[in-house]
Amino acid sequence: MKDFILVTVAACFLGAAWFFFLKGGDSGSQTQPVAYNHKKHIDLGLECGFCHTGIAEGKPRAGLPPLEICASCHSGEDENPRTQVVREYVSKGEPIPWRRIYTVPKHVYFSHLRHAGLAKLDCALCHGDMPRTEKPVTKPAVAISMDRCIDCHKQRGVTQDCLACHR
Repeated sequence: MKDFILVTVAACFLGAAWFFFLKGGDSGSQTQPVAYNHKKHIDLGLECGFCHTGIAEGKPRAGLPPLEICASCHSGEDENPRTQVVREYVSKGEPIPWRRIYTVPKHVYFSHLRHAGLAKLDCALCHGDMPRTEKPVTKPAVAISMDRCIDCHKQRGVTQDCLACHR
C-alpha cells in the first residue's frame, strides 16, 4: 500500500510539473529589455515597418528594431522615465538586446515580403492585435502552426505545395 501511495504521489507530481513547465506555465515567455508600448507608437502614427525595417525594405524577415531607429526619436534630453532605458542604450551606442518572440523552424521558409508586402496581409493575422498592446510582448499572441498556415493558404487560394514553405 505504501508503494502504491508513493507511486501515485510521484506520478501526480511529475504530471503537474510537466503541465506547468511544458503547457501551462510561462515556459515560452521572454522578458524584454525595454518596456515597449506598441499602442503608444502606433498612436503617434508609426507603422509596423518603421521599427521592423525588414517589412519596409521588402526583406524576407521583418527584423527587430535596430538602435538607429530608436535613436531617431529617443536620443534627446527627454526626462520621461519610461524612455530612460532606451536613452541609455542610445547614449552608449549599444544595440538593444531584444528577445525574438516569433520564430519558425529552420526547415520552414517564411517571407514577410511575400505575406505583408505582396499579399498585403494584415500583421494582426499572425501577430495579434499589436497596435493595442501596451505591455512588452513576452510570448506569441497567436499560436503559429502548420495547420494554421495551411488553413490560411486554403482560404486565400494560394499554393499548398510542401516545397513552397519547406526547404
